[in-house]
Amino acid sequence: MGIVTTSLGLEMLFRWMHFLGGITWIGLLYYFNFVQGEYFKEADGAAKSDAIQKLVPRALAWFRWAAVVTLVSGLAIFAIKGGGMSMDIYVGALIATIMFLNVWLVIWPNQKIVIASAQQVAAGQPALPEAAEALSTAGLASRTNALLSGPMLFLMGASAHYPHKFSILAFLLASLIVLALEYNGAYPMLKKLEFVKKLPAAGIMGPCASVKGVIHCSLGLTVVIFLILDYL
Repeated sequence: MGIVTTSLGLEMLFRWMHFLGGITWIGLLYYFNFVQGEYFKEADGAAKSDAIQKLVPRALAWFRWAAVVTLVSGLAIFAIKGGGMSMDIYVGALIATIMFLNVWLVIWPNQKIVIASAQQVAAGQPALPEAAEALSTAGLASRTNALLSGPMLFLMGASAHYPHKFSILAFLLASLIVLALEYNGAYPMLKKLEFVKKLPAAGIMGPCASVKGVIHCSLGLTVVIFLILDYL
């Protein structure tokens, strides 16, 4: 009885960490995409430069470390519970892992270039020539994460409140859709790899260029993945 109680207590502790980390991470993701980005389109040069140098680094620090807390606590829950969970949680975990990799391997490295360029300009030096491309690369990956967040959050909730039988076909189809979107979102970084140069070009912003487009695509993707997992 004591071992079971300890296991349940640890699981609850990690769930609490998972909720805190996830709320912080996704909240800042929406802030960057739906609030800050739209403000930067209207801000004058001085205000934008000041925000990039002082506000953005702080927000990005909370953003990327909240992603770490969310991922690590999620893996801890998996370790405690073991296998045999709802298919929804596996697809949701795949999406969350992709989003985490986008944060650390695409968004943060490129945002560091943007911040460094703003600091150089503020010091009277020329902007870094790679800053514009870095901003575009980080922006596409961030918009991709915002798009994927809708189905990810739905699946996380469905895993406990609307579980499904495990279907390999449904899992593979849902995963392929997610991976195709990730390929497009991370293509500006992936194209640096030799084998990716032989694959079809991507990196298209498309409807994700607007806040409305991101929201509509996220809701649409959620419905599509739900139908796949529910009916296959």
